[in-house]
Amino acid sequence: MSHTLWYTRCPVATATGVALETGLFDAEFGDGTVAFRNIKELGRDRMLRSHFDHHLDDAVREGGAVPPIWARSRGADTALLGLTFVRDSLAFLVRADSDIARFTDLAGRRCSLPLHPKLLTDFMRANTERGFLCALAEHGMTATDVQFVDTVIDNDFKQVANPDTGAGRKAFEATMFDHETQALLDGRVDVVFTKNVQPARLLRLYGDRLRCIYDLLDARDPDHVINGNPRLVTISGNVVREAPDLVTRYLQVLLRGAARAAQDRAATTRIWAAEIGVEPQDVAASYRGDYHATVWPSLDRAMRHRLRVQIDFLHRHGYLERDVDIDAWAQPQFLAEAYRRERIAPR
Repeated sequence: MSHTLWYTRCPVATATGVALETGLFDAEFGDGTVAFRNIKELGRDRMLRSHFDHHLDDAVREGGAVPPIWARSRGADTALLGLTFVRDSLAFLVRADSDIARFTDLAGRRCSLPLHPKLLTDFMRANTERGFLCALAEHGMTATDVQFVDTVIDNDFKQVANPDTGAGRKAFEATMFDHETQALLDGRVDVVFTKNVQPARLLRLYGDRLRCIYDLLDARDPDHVINGNPRLVTISGNVVREAPDLVTRYLQVLLRGAARAAQDRAATTRIWAAEIGVEPQDVAASYRGDYHATVWPSLDRAMRHRLRVQIDFLHRHGYLERDVDIDAWAQPQFLAEAYRRERIAPR
């Protein structure tokens, strides 16, 4: 009997993106036992809802931390299968003609906090608030030293959540920080926080009008680099109960995707650029070190610590209704079995 598994992922660096682009899911599920289908087939409204609240049975998700944590805190029937951590750029941009030369010059200045009324959970506001608070702490400052200004954005991200595969070609333009950038250029705020590969994209497009004053990748406290990550691999609870072998097979494909990514930096850079909606040079300029080899899923102690830091921030600042018990959520036996079957040492 064929089993349908619905997938979604964020426009970020994932093993899912590499596996989709290189045909690894087709190779694993091509025998007709599993239909691996994009939840966009259910319609964009239902896709967007499930991408955030994970209400759909028979669904898998790989991507940013905030929505799956938020969904779990509200009682979503999901299992945590793995975590990845890619060191994203976490940059603060000002206008090129600003008198703000360094981060400490932000004292008394207007810092943009995005507000997305159409989102089920405002993950971008959470990421931005954490970004500012961590950067302020790095410089011996607090929230009382700056002015936070709401930048209201009428965008539900239907176009960028769970992007279509494009045979290595960019299928959309990543514009998720463009509204705040325009507020900066218009003089309505003095600084914006941008992340992932967006700083490189914005500096490429507006290089003569923007300037980066600080990137949290240079933070002294490693916990301050945790922002919208670690990225989570989650699955609907009914699959764990009804088709446990399918859970392992799915993770095996992710491991093959991670292996494929690690083998070819240039190809992986091109795939992720298309997935994220930017140019390859933006990816290369945003990630540090062997970034192409960092999407091996893990549930080790270091990864769980990063997840704990992210959950605690979200709970403390009112983004979650209740705390999330990581031990009750995680199902590490599936990832362990996937590594065993693939004959790869667990990460």
